[in-house]
Amino acid sequence: MAKNLKRYYQAWEFRQQGKKLHEIAQLMGYKSGESPRRMIAFIDFKIRSKQNQSNMIKRIISKYQVII
Repeated sequence: MAKNLKRYYQAWEFRQQGKKLHEIAQLMGYKSGESPRRMIAFIDFKIRSKQNQSNMIKRIISKYQVII
């Protein structure tokens, strides 16, 4: 997969901790919150989508016990 899932997961995990998009952007080295917003939306989509879930996504679901 072309996307770096570790960075996407990191942004998603920061959001689960209650951080705002601007704070996440600063922590990850981005100028605005747009990139983290897209990353978080992608991970949310992957969690809700039941087809082709990678092992990393399955671990995320089990770690946070996300209801699908």
